[in-house]
Amino acid sequence: MGRKKLAMKRIENSKFRQIAYAKRKDGIVKKTNELSILCDTDVALIMFSPTGCLTTFPSNGRVEDTFLRFVDRPDEQRGGPIRNEEYLSRRLKQLKVEREILERVAKYFYPSSISPSLCMSVLDLADKLDKLNRQHHDAQEKMRLYGPNVKEVNSVHEAELYQQSLMAAIERVQLSKAKLLGNRQRSNNIEAGKVNMEDSAFITDHSADVNQNGSSIGVENRAGPHLSLSLIQSQKQWKALGGEMTPNSAG
Repeated sequence: MGRKKLAMKRIENSKFRQIAYAKRKDGIVKKTNELSILCDTDVALIMFSPTGCLTTFPSNGRVEDTFLRFVDRPDEQRGGPIRNEEYLSRRLKQLKVEREILERVAKYFYPSSISPSLCMSVLDLADKLDKLNRQHHDAQEKMRLYGPNVKEVNSVHEAELYQQSLMAAIERVQLSKAKLLGNRQRSNNIEAGKVNMEDSAFITDHSADVNQNGSSIGVENRAGPHLSLSLIQSQKQWKALGGEMTPNSAG
């Protein structure tokens, strides 16, 4: 299968856009270097990444020299006149000096060259910082909608926008409140059900104990006194009969 052809349009994903730039940038710099060596010509290349990282060729700080040669050319050889030519030439020379100073300072404090991985990490951090700045800006805009300054509202349309935002916020708060109340009510119902079940179990056990104790006491009450009275009466009768029979037997 052949490689899928990339459509020539802006890459919407910022991460993929940065990756595509990093890959193609190296190819462009390589071709520029080959052209400079093979044809023995001065070539100047300036590129800025989507996050603002600068890439130049040649890397030895001679880009300004090439542009100064371009500025010094006559108008007909430059493809058209350049406005503020003196200012541009002076500014290029100043940038060249500043670049040389910065390179010397960088070599003094950072002797080793910056690795591509470090450059990519810096680009990633710059991309994340840009996203955080956008999120901060969006948050500020939302806060401004939730707490508008009435004195700064100058049109009916703007007032309606503020009203819609506030009504939407109130609706979201009401939904959250209803959800919380529903959860709390369900929790209370569950707890009440548990308490009722425990109370029912306690009452059932207590009633069983009472019934069992009552039955035992009733049996004792019925058996105890009945047997005791019968025994006493039989003893009395036996004594009475015995008392009467003894004298007769003796006679």
